[in-house]
Amino acid sequence: MAKRIGIIAAPAIVALALATGPASYAKNAALTDADYAFDHVSCTGADNEVRVIVTGIKDSAGLITADLFPNKEEGFLRKRGRLTQVQFAAKSPMTKFCVAAPESGLFAMSAYHDGNANGDFDKNTFGLPAEPWGLSNNPKVRFGPPPVTETLFEVNGNGAHVHIKLN
Repeated sequence: MAKRIGIIAAPAIVALALATGPASYAKNAALTDADYAFDHVSCTGADNEVRVIVTGIKDSAGLITADLFPNKEEGFLRKRGRLTQVQFAAKSPMTKFCVAAPESGLFAMSAYHDGNANGDFDKNTFGLPAEPWGLSNNPKVRFGPPPVTETLFEVNGNGAHVHIKLN
């Protein structure tokens, strides 16, 4: 009987260890203010600096591309609507960087993992995303992009913290 329990329990213990290892940090752990106290070449300490943590990155290959958008429905998630775009080397399980907002106010952000580093957000034959992506506030996305209001975060003189989970 003891052998049978050991045989049954061993896979569960291994699965638990794998699920709680560093790669799952992005999926299971809540981020704290201490997580946003990082150094990166993009962080200058500017008044409207947005400290960004992108989680759910499976491979340390390619680029993480992030776009900053104003609080406007028109142009949201479109090239013509973005205020700025940054790209940094992808680091699994999370990539951290900073983006300077032009002023205080409400903004939205999108990010995707450009795994092949071709500079494009690749899509499959049906026009659906072929690369992992996410939005600020991590809204539920069903049959199309959410309204900008679901992705807004506030930047003030102290900056802001944004966490984006890739799908």
